[in-house]
This record gives sequence, structure tokens and C-alpha cells, in this order.
Amino acid sequence: MRYKVAFEAASVGADGFVQVAKVNDVSEGAMVSSMVSGNPILISRIGGNLYAMDAICSHFFGYLPKGELRSNVVICPVHKAQYDVQTGKVVKNVPGLMKMAGGGKVASDLRTYEIRVVGDSILVKA
Repeated sequence: MRYKVAFEAASVGADGFVQVAKVNDVSEGAMVSSMVSGNPILISRIGGNLYAMDAICSHFFGYLPKGELRSNVVICPVHKAQYDVQTGKVVKNVPGLMKMAGGGKVASDLRTYEIRVVGDSILVKA
């Protein structure tokens, strides 16, 4: 796993986009995190493409950038829920025993963010 914090994003521009990292901050197969309006965002590069999604697991609030990235799937470090970083969709939910221990709570899909590159900056739509 390769993970680092990019930086706290600056103010949102008139077009709704905000810089979250520099292009060189996100190498192939890596994840970085940034904050946008107080929300942690995970940015990853898969197959040369950049993706952005919520960085907090919907099951038990695990911090996904500390998880493991396998191909296009990030695995939560807490209870192993798995999310597709391209779509934010749950690929594999938490194990049955974890569901029972957590009162039946399961992971749900996460928000993804429109992303663009301008010069050497990575921007997401807040």
C-alpha cells in the first residue's frame, strides 16, 4: 500500500472545482487523500486514469487511504469492505460475523467526484 496526504484543498472555484493534489502526487497504483470542504477524499490512479471518491468507509468509518488498493478495489482497513474506486460501488461487503457484531450494519456505495487535470493540478468538483 502506498498512501500519503496530499493537502487541504483551497476554496472552491466559480466552476465548483477545487485543487486536491498535484499530478505527480498520485503515482500509478497509489492513493492519496485530501480534504474538500471538511470531507476526506481519496484520489487514486489506475491504468493511467485518476479517480476520486469519499475516503471514509460507510460501514464503520474506516479511513480508506490506510487500506489496501488491489487493481481498482480499495479494501477498508477496519472490517475489509471493498469498494471500486472508479464507481464508489461496494464490491464485497463486510463478512457476516462483522454484520452481526455491528447490529446488521453493512457497507453502502460511496460518492465519487468528477475529476479533471489542469496543468499539473488535479481538481475535483466539490
